[in-house]
This record gives sequence, structure tokens and C-alpha cells, in this order.
Amino acid sequence: MTEIRDLREDEVPFLQEMLYAALAWRADVELPPPEWVLAHPQVVVFHEGWGREGDVGLVAEVDGTPVGLAWYRFFTEAEHGEGFVDDGTPEVAVAVVDGHRGRGIGRALMDAIHACARERGVTQLSLSVDADNPAKRLYLRLGYIDIEPGEEDGRMLLELT
Repeated sequence: MTEIRDLREDEVPFLQEMLYAALAWRADVELPPPEWVLAHPQVVVFHEGWGREGDVGLVAEVDGTPVGLAWYRFFTEAEHGEGFVDDGTPEVAVAVVDGHRGRGIGRALMDAIHACARERGVTQLSLSVDADNPAKRLYLRLGYIDIEPGEEDGRMLLELT
């Protein structure tokens, strides 16, 4: 059975592992080593200084073992990810450990992070996804819409009403 709980402060390495997993979704493309990818300026903004005000992370566990993570972070015009909309809209990401994908864990994490965001007064979430990433189908089912169809960053938005 899958349990979902808050990300603990000592679990930033798991957040980094899941961030790398989210970026390594193409089976036919080998990414550089995690240390290099996680230090890249476009990636470091998602994990450096984790735990600042507004950061939210939810961990999925199976039999006490972390198997997935959904998280969001608020950004500014000066520092943000590819899914940036504005400084009042956090950018969300999700990843599931290889071997646990296709079991509804990602969907459960996204449902939980949406509920958490609503409870905290967040009115919308954004994300960035490549057009050919299979996760895009999940985002569409969850109600995310393409902000500007065909744009390179693949930005999507979900209204949390």
C-alpha cells in the first residue's frame, strides 16, 4: 500500500535523486552524471536551499521505502524553471522510482500535491514537460492545459478552483 507524507528536511538527497529521475525520462538518452546535472544552473534552482518558505514536497512510500516525490517551489522572474508563469504560481514536478512506475503512484502524488496547494491557498500550479514525454498524458488527464501550444518549454497550467 502506498502512503504519502511530507518530505523531511534530511531527505534533500532523495529530492535530488527524483529531480534527476524526472530529467532522465528518455530511455534512449543518457544524461551526464547526477553531480553534473544537479549543479547545472537550470537545475540547481529546484533543490538548492530546499526548505525555504513556500517549498512543499510529498513523498510516496511503499512498505516504508520512498518510491516517489511530488514537489513545488515558488520562483521569481530573476530565478526560475522552464515552467515559470509568475511569482505567485509555484512550479510543480513529480518523479517515481524506476520499477514503481505505471502503478498510479505519480497520479496519487499529483492529487495529493494539488490538495496540499489548495489548503495553502495556492490558486494555480505550473509545470514544464516535453511534448513527447509520456507524463504529459497524465497532466492532461489531471486538467493541466498548455499555456502556449507548441512553445519550446512545454509550459502547462492547472487552475486549482
